[in-house]
Amino acid sequence: MTTAFISESLWTEVPPTGRLLRPAEVCERVGLSRSQVYELIRRGEFPPFIKLSPGTSAMPEAWLDQFIVAKARDAVSDTQSSPPIKT
Repeated sequence: MTTAFISESLWTEVPPTGRLLRPAEVCERVGLSRSQVYELIRRGEFPPFIKLSPGTSAMPEAWLDQFIVAKARDAVSDTQSSPPIKT
């Protein structure tokens, strides 16, 4: 599946606009733990945080929004391409 590549390419094309979200808010919005988010960033599958100062990082809201939109599109695409479930 090319989900990581698609998601990455989409957020890199989005200007870093909107609020700057601190890591706790990012984790809350996507429902992942801090360690899960950082692992996905390390693998290039999640938008990175911007270092604002020593000990302070944030993510542009537009990047996170684009990541969520891409994941939703992937989920819909996967659902539509899957064979029907037999009952």
